[in-house]
Amino acid sequence: MDSKANVSFEHLLETIINDELSLLVRTLHEHKQNLTKNYLTIKEVSSMTGIGTSVIRQLTLSRAMPHRKVKSRIILDENEIKETISDYIKLGWTDPENNWDVKTVQSEIANFHKKKEEPIMIDEILRKIIREELASFSNEIKTITKKDKERYYGRTVLTIKEAANHFRTSPNTIYSLIKDDGMPHFKIHSRHYIVLEEAEAYLWRETAKSYSDEGNIYWQRILQRLDWEERERDAAYEKALKRLEESTY
Repeated sequence: MDSKANVSFEHLLETIINDELSLLVRTLHEHKQNLTKNYLTIKEVSSMTGIGTSVIRQLTLSRAMPHRKVKSRIILDENEIKETISDYIKLGWTDPENNWDVKTVQSEIANFHKKKEEPIMIDEILRKIIREELASFSNEIKTITKKDKERYYGRTVLTIKEAANHFRTSPNTIYSLIKDDGMPHFKIHSRHYIVLEEAEAYLWRETAKSYSDEGNIYWQRILQRLDWEERERDAAYEKALKRLEESTY
C-alpha cells in the first residue's frame, strides 16, 4: 500500500503549507531576476539576430514564435524566442525533422482529448489551491499599496506608466486595453494598477486567440493547451474543496 495512504490529511496539509511557504520565501528573492521579461520590438530583434523584420513577422505567425500583441504592436521576449530563432537559423524554412509539420500539429489537436492524463494526487491538488490562495492578494493590496511598485507573494504591481514602459507602449494604450479589451487590473480611488503576471498571461492568451480565430493551426494548438490547463485547474480546485468538505464530517 502506498505510504501516503497512511498519512493523516491534517499532517499532509501542514507539510504542504510548510513546503509552499519555504518555496515562496526563496522565490521572493529570485523572482525579479528570473521572471521579469525584457521585451523587444521586432526591429530590435532584427538588429540583434540579423534576421529581417518581415521574416520575424512570419516566424511569429507561421511558426508560432512566442510573442504578445499589445493592440497592433508585437513585442517579444529574448528568452522565449531563442529556440525558434535558433531553428530558423539552422533550418531556414525547411524542416527535415518535421518539427513544424502542419499534419503533425493537426493530428496532435485531433488526439488531444483522447490522451489519458495522469491522475492528480490529493497533495498536488492542495498545492494548487495553496498557491492560488497565496496569490489572491487583491484586498491586501487595495489597503496598503503606495505610489510606487510593490511586490506581494512573488508578484509585481505596476502603475499604468510602469506597465506602459514594460510592454513598450504608451499609457493611453494600457488604458485602452483595460477599457476596451478587459485587461486585468484594480483601482485604488481613481488610480489604476496592473498585476504584471496577470497581464502577461492575459496578453499571451489574447494573442493566441487572435491567431487561432484566423485559422492558424499552430496557434490553435497553443490555445487548446491553455484551455485544457484552465479546465484542469478548475477541476482540481473543485475536487480539493469536496475533499476538504468531506474531511470536516
